[in-house]
Formats: sequence, structure tokens, C-alpha cells
Amino acid sequence: MIENLIESIAEQSEEDLDYSNLLDELNILLTDPINLNRANENDLNKLFILNKNQITNFIKYRESTGQIFSLYELQLIPGFSSEIIRTIAPFVSLKQMAQDTLSKRKKAKHILLLKSERTIEEEKGYTTENANSRYLGNPWKYYSRYQYTSPEKNVSFGFTSEKDKGEPFFEAENKNGFDFYSAYIQYNSKGILKQVNLGDYQIKFGQGLSIWSGLGGGKSSLTTHNAYKSQGIKSYKSTDENQFHRGISLLLAPLKNVNFALFTSYKKKDGTLQSDSIKPFISSIVNTGFHRNSSEFDKKHKLEEMIFGSYLSANLKKIELGISFLQSKYTPEIKGTDAAYNFHGFKGSENRNISLYYETQFRSIHLYGEIAQSKSGGKALLQGANIQAHPQLNFELIYRKYDPDYHALFSNAFAEQSKTQNEEGFYMGVEFHPYPKWTLKAYYDQFQFPWLRYSANSPSEGHEYFSQLEFTPNNSVSVYFRYKQESKPENDSSGVIKSLVDQKKNQYRLHLSAKLNENWEIRNRIEISQYQKENINENGYLLYQDLIYHFTNKPISLNLRYALFDTDSFNSRIYAYENDILYAYSVPAYYLKGNRFYINFNWELNRHLKLYARYSQTKYSNQTSIGSGNSEIKGYTKSEIKLLLKFRF
Repeated sequence: MIENLIESIAEQSEEDLDYSNLLDELNILLTDPINLNRANENDLNKLFILNKNQITNFIKYRESTGQIFSLYELQLIPGFSSEIIRTIAPFVSLKQMAQDTLSKRKKAKHILLLKSERTIEEEKGYTTENANSRYLGNPWKYYSRYQYTSPEKNVSFGFTSEKDKGEPFFEAENKNGFDFYSAYIQYNSKGILKQVNLGDYQIKFGQGLSIWSGLGGGKSSLTTHNAYKSQGIKSYKSTDENQFHRGISLLLAPLKNVNFALFTSYKKKDGTLQSDSIKPFISSIVNTGFHRNSSEFDKKHKLEEMIFGSYLSANLKKIELGISFLQSKYTPEIKGTDAAYNFHGFKGSENRNISLYYETQFRSIHLYGEIAQSKSGGKALLQGANIQAHPQLNFELIYRKYDPDYHALFSNAFAEQSKTQNEEGFYMGVEFHPYPKWTLKAYYDQFQFPWLRYSANSPSEGHEYFSQLEFTPNNSVSVYFRYKQESKPENDSSGVIKSLVDQKKNQYRLHLSAKLNENWEIRNRIEISQYQKENINENGYLLYQDLIYHFTNKPISLNLRYALFDTDSFNSRIYAYENDILYAYSVPAYYLKGNRFYINFNWELNRHLKLYARYSQTKYSNQTSIGSGNSEIKGYTKSEIKLLLKFRF
């Protein structure tokens, strides 16, 4: 599930997104699985993979039959296939916790993570003669995180600190050690004052049209699981230096099934500061979080962001309703660029967002939607329906319409683009289980852009098609074939006056995973990509072999990948998820020609201490350098090392 979700989002997005919160939540479930015999709807929402219909059917089944004794029993529930059961199995349990286990859970929990990583080869940024571009720090990345949870789980606090590669550490323009610090305190209660957050936090509300900090969702192999599940206010533990709030929030429960939240935030963000004849302004917001050289330090914390907001949600008997309000103020004002595609972009020093969302269940149909408006008058609308047409047949339909002048800087809704703006589309997904061991998934998305885009000098439209056939003969073996096709207009390569031409991408994938015994697991994949634009026709392939080994009598595990790839250019690149150290992720784009391997080593030294290590290397053929700009490496090899220590006490 993690692999498919992250791979798909990485393929869709042009940004380097932060998946650590998602990995964090799933790793928590691995150590503290959800007991299906006691789980409520909120608990089941944490599994991500289950949609509203499946959760409703599960609760009805449990109420009618009583305790569930085997996961195989879930196949009797409409919408639950062997594939879904196999996917959720690591995150759930059926056993009642023993008394000694309960007593251990009553103790306070401390977790300390210490991580470092670096690229072994030297990048150009460390040696360049350009004083404004030269990196001021060493090539190591340092990261630390501490978490405390009280015995009753009503109080938690922690901090995170990070220094990226090349950033100074207790030197130069950074005398405070780490470049980024984050801290939080959260208090939970069963009274009217339900939750208090101090420090850094995130808000995920409705379908993401107005407020959804951090990673949302996107088109993936989970073709009928695109409805967002409101998560409210949560402590922020990640290292993305932008997509969070810093201040205080209060969550009240004045009535049963009614939540009312108030929150305020103040923080500084990076931006390009310029000045006209009247006053300074921000021409662009910088979201990289890098402060490695003088040029990047010149953009650090140039923009002040002040936010005040609230939301109200009510879970009535047959319908859930919610309304949110967000007021934001920026100093100095944001002007953006003068490019034609940015004509409708956000400009000014203030913005307001108000949204209304709902979700309801009518028999086997789950309806959900949200409508929002910004200060500019621009509107955003999303309406979805998940239909359980048959116990083994599920549909999802989504219509969205985001005006070009709709501005929501903390939105992250279902979309083709990374912004909830300038898009209209209709999505249809299907999941069909014709036989117990077979699963067919597909979606078709038709979209259009009413205004210009960065890469398109006129309004345009496109489509995307995905299909996947999976065969799971038993709980140990799974094989699937996938085809994906996308057509999206882009500017041609002519001179000043550009016209649109279709840019087409085709991908074919065959994937096999098998657990041979309690020790060995293998994964094989071959993927082919095709790219076409004007007279350019490019092709590429990726072939890899994974070996995973768990020692029987030792708390040690190893996993290894060897991959061969060959693509004509970056246009025909192929993304593939890689296993990594704990709370980390890697989704590199394989392109040009070469080979890559990595090895992960996990060792539980004792019940309090675990060691994670990773070494990876990519070798390119017929290349004298790798990368560009300050990231350029002379030669044809790029190697990385990562180390992580986890203390739990």
C-alpha cells in the first residue's frame, strides 16, 4: 500500500513532497495495531486503504455476528477482497491484549531518533568559486527527533531538528546549530476542552479545498479510495519547513458529536524580496527549505505569515457537516511574477477562505463534497460519490471545478496539478473482483485548464487512463500488470509564439512479489515507458530484483535491490519506490542509462535500541558528470549513506 501510494503521487507531482507523516502514522500502526473487534470508524480511517463503504459494511457485519476470529472471515463482507485483507493485515489485530501487555502500555513512552546521511561524491556547490553559490556547510545531513507520550496518552510533546546537506552547522550564517527547529505539545481530554496544541501543528479538514496541511492524496492504484478523511488538528513532527502552522489551537466539544476549533499561527517563510519605487514586496515564495549558500540565505524568512481560523463539524445520525474559516495576512505583500500564466495568481497582503463540506451514506452510496471561496471571489467545488454496486464491484465518481482566481495557500485537494486552482475535471474509478484471487482496477480522468499554465500558453485539456490486473493465488504471492496512459498539451519548441501540442506518456509494468518462506521474500519488476511530443519519440525501461531476508534467530533483517535502467532522456523517466531506513523514503527517477543498487541493514540490538543503515549507489554509462548546477558531480557514480539510531525507553 505504502509503495503504490507514494510511487503514484511522485509520478504526478513536479514537487519534492514530504511523505514522512504518512510513514510515521503507518509505522505507529505496525507497533500498535488496530484491534478490529473494538475499532470504531475513526480508528478504521487510520488504515487509509478502506473507503467509507467498506468501513460501514465492516461495522454492520461485526454488529450482526459478534467477535471476529480470523482475518479470512473478512472476505464475507461486501467490498473486502483477499488483496485488501492482505494489505491491512500488518496494521490490524484480532486478539484481546493480555494484562501484562496492558500494564506495559500504561508506562510513559520516550522515543529518540538520531539520523545522518550524505552523498559520498563531492558536489559542485562545495568547490565553486562563486561566493554567492558556494555551500557554507559540510556535506552531512543531521536530524534528531524526540517524542514523549504520557501513560494515559493524554499528553505528548516533542521536538525535531534538521540540518540539510551543505547547510552550516554552528558556523557562518547559522550560529544556532540546526537550520530548522520544530516543537509541539498536545493535551487531550474527554471534557469540553477536547484538545490543546502548542507549537507546531497541522490541520486536515474536509476534502482539502481550504485547509489541508501536508500530504493529501492523488490518483493511484487505490482507484476507489480518493475521498479524504478529515483528521482535524495533529501535532507536527516532520521536517517540511512550510506546510504547517506554528502557534496555538483549541479543540472544543460543546455537544456530543460536535467539534469546534480555534487556531492561530505565526511563522516566517522564505521568499524572493524585491522593491519598487514605493515599498518592498515578495515576487515568489520559496518552498525548498534549503539554506546552503549566501544566495539562499538572502531569501530566508523574508515573508511573515499570520493566520487565524476556526472550523465547526457535526456528526449527525445520517450526515456529517462542517464549515471552516481561514484568515491569512502576509508582510510584505506578495506580488508574484508578471508572467501571463500567473495573471490570476495570488497577489496582496491578505486572503480569506471559507468552506463547507458534507458526507453522508445512502444505502450503498457514500456521497461527499466541499465548496469553498477565497477573498478574490474565486470558488472551488468538489463532489464525489463512492458506489458499492455489488459486493465485488465498487465505483467512484469525482467532479471538481477550481476557478483560476481561487486562492488557498494551505489547500491540497484531489487534482491533476499540485495547486487547487485553474482546473476542471471528471474522474471515474472502478475496482472489480470477478474471482476470489483476481482484482481489476482502472480509472479515467478527463481534465481541462481554463487559464494558462507555466508550460501551456493557452487554455488546454487532457486525459489520463490507468488499468491494473492483479492475481493473488495465495497470501504469499502476488503478480500484477499495469498500463497507464496520459495526454496533456504543452508548448511546442518553436520560437517566441508557441502553440500547444500533445505530450503523451505510456507506461507498462509487470510486478511480482513472493514470500518464499519465513526468511526470504523477493520482488521483481520490469517497466517500460514511452514518451511522444511533436517529432520526438523516446523509450525507456527499468528492471529490478529485490531480495529481503529476515534472520530466524537474530533480530536482523537485510534487503537488497539491483536495478538496470535505460531511457532516452529525463522525459521517459521511471519512478520506483525504494525501501529505506525507518521514517525515511526514497522515490528516485530512473533515467539515462546505468545501474543502481542499495542495501538496507536493520538490527535490533536490544528492546531499547535499534540500528538502521543504508548504502546506495548509481552508476551511469557514457556520462562524464551527474546532475546540474550546484548539485553537479564530476564522474559517472553517485553514492549515498544513511544511518539511524532509534532509542525507545
